[in-house]
Amino acid sequence: MTPFNMKEGLIFLFLFVIIFAFCLFIFNGRFIYAQLKYRFLGPPPISSETEIIKEQNSFVKIDTKEESDQIPRRILIPALGIEAPIVWPEDNNESSLQMALEKGVAFWPESSLLGERGTIIILGHSSAYPWYRGNYGSIFSLINKLNLGDEISLFSQDKRYIYRVVEKEIQLPANLSIANQDNQSILYILSCWPINTNWKRIAVKAISIDNI
Repeated sequence: MTPFNMKEGLIFLFLFVIIFAFCLFIFNGRFIYAQLKYRFLGPPPISSETEIIKEQNSFVKIDTKEESDQIPRRILIPALGIEAPIVWPEDNNESSLQMALEKGVAFWPESSLLGERGTIIILGHSSAYPWYRGNYGSIFSLINKLNLGDEISLFSQDKRYIYRVVEKEIQLPANLSIANQDNQSILYILSCWPINTNWKRIAVKAISIDNI
């Protein structure tokens, strides 16, 4: 290779690296920002638990006091500084789920209710493009950093339910097994993984502290 061709090759390589880095930042900016912020500043501050319990959400009609204590309204993960409303989609089709995810994290419609024996599934985005509508496009961008023993809280209108992380796995959707539990209260939080792909799922399993 002549010096001239070598110089052209180096210029091309330099431009390719610059363009690749720019595209990576544009499409993964939220995720990168969340990861760097967590690494250097730790989890962001969250509202007090009292404020979270008192906050009213109107996405579910409550008929009785008993129902108000069983309907999950907010999720709180102190270790990651995650705090978000739990939105109930109209059904489990893709468009309804995506609309719910623009407003918070989504409650899988076939899940059990709070305080029941069974499985609750909460879905959230791990990353989103810069033009994504809504403020929760990367709400679960840090759940890979959860450790065994970390706590996840779900809040109804007046009550707090605490779950403790016991397992974390990344699997292809076809290989991910989430069995309904008859003798325990189980919580799964799910997101797509790696970022900006629909290839695999990251699933964090937590058990109600009443069952531990």
